[in-house]
Amino acid sequence: MRPLALYLRSRAVPATAAAVLGCVVALWALGLAIDHPQGRTLAALLVALAATTALAPGLAGPDHDLDRTAAIAWPPRRAAHVLVAGTALAGLLAIALAGEQLAGTAQLARNVAGLAGLVALGAVVLGAARAALLPVLWTVLVLWWAPPMGEPPTRPAYKVILTWMVQPAGTQAATVAAVVLAVAGTLVYAVRGSRR
Repeated sequence: MRPLALYLRSRAVPATAAAVLGCVVALWALGLAIDHPQGRTLAALLVALAATTALAPGLAGPDHDLDRTAAIAWPPRRAAHVLVAGTALAGLLAIALAGEQLAGTAQLARNVAGLAGLVALGAVVLGAARAALLPVLWTVLVLWWAPPMGEPPTRPAYKVILTWMVQPAGTQAATVAAVVLAVAGTLVYAVRGSRR
């Protein structure tokens, strides 16, 4: 068997791809069913959250010790795993949004990037099995604390940064926060790998 096929199977990529495709279909169906603009934006955020948390189990192999002792350079492979998965996820969700005004593509890409970074950070801190807890907890707290989605950011800058995922697409502080999370999560995961 080829090394790439072995890597993809060991990282549960087929199961992850099936879950992500289910999220894409759900996003498309919600785009047809929801008429309210805030409901559409919320649905896009929750589907993006579900799809990015599906990436979590693939951030560690079945044998943690084997991953640590393998005579290959893991940091570039780990970084590529997060980058390729996040990019593919954002692309698939953007395709599901084609022709629908569910949410802006820029806002969706920003949210996927930030949430993928949080999943990668969660793998480092909590392990791949629990990596989804970090973005889910952050999202729940933001939805409980933030103003309704789609409203202009009128709060202090630190609140805009903390609630980056519900801010409108053109909000520069929210975009910077998501990019910082994406880059930090990818780099820390690439260097440290998933916790046991």
